[in-house]
Formats: sequence, C-alpha cells, structure tokens
Amino acid sequence: MKHLLRELLERSISDLGEAKRALHCDPDLSLSNAISTLKSANVGSLVVVDGAKVVGIFTERDVLMKCALQDIPWGSAKISDFMTKNPTCVQRFESIGNVLVKMNEGKFRHIIIVDSYGNLEKVISQREIVDYILKIFLAPDPK
Repeated sequence: MKHLLRELLERSISDLGEAKRALHCDPDLSLSNAISTLKSANVGSLVVVDGAKVVGIFTERDVLMKCALQDIPWGSAKISDFMTKNPTCVQRFESIGNVLVKMNEGKFRHIIIVDSYGNLEKVISQREIVDYILKIFLAPDPK
C-alpha cells in the first residue's frame, strides 16, 4: 500500500482529469457580486485576473475572515481589497505530492493551475485530490 501511495503522490496534478474551469473575474468586481457568484456557482473560490494574469484568489475563507461582521459597503467595495493577493500557482506537470505540500504549508484549500505563461487554466481543491486518491484506493482489486 505504501508503494501505491508513493506512486500516486508522484503523479502529475493533471492526472486528476478535467477539473471544472476556474471561475474568474476582474479585480474591480464588487464584493456583493463576488459572493453572489460563489453562491450561485456553488464553488469555493473565484480567481481574480488582470487581463490573463492571475493577481489574486477570493475564497469562502476570505468571506469569513476578512468580510464577515465588518461594516462594508458590499455593493461598491471591490474584490481586490479582500482577495488573497499573489496566490501560489503551479503548472499541470507538478506532482500531486508537491501540490499537497504547498497547500499544507500555505494553509489553503484551493490551488491555481497556470500554463507556462502564467495564464489561468483551472483551480484544484484539496477535496478533488482526496477524491482522486480515495477512488484509486477504494477501487476493487483487478482479478
């Protein structure tokens, strides 16, 4: 089993398959629209891009830790004032193990996948990684 886990962690993050394309927005999006987008799309993160460049990520954790119980003009406040700036990004060839280490060290649950030019491709969540690993470990043994 230890060998299987090591082999899984050495696989490329792209082996997780086709994750949903990341929802993204402009830094000037209002806070109320950002939260509404998270809720209506039932996702935990919104990548903030300036042109094609990733400049931040806005997550459900940002809503709780930076916005909740604050006297904020929700309709006019900009997401750029509450997002996590310069988020950690990886490329699709990064190993699952390295991605998990980065997520653990950075204490975040979503990581952005970018192409070789730094342009947004998708977002992977810890839940997607765990689901992938469990699917393999819980699969019936081939006879």
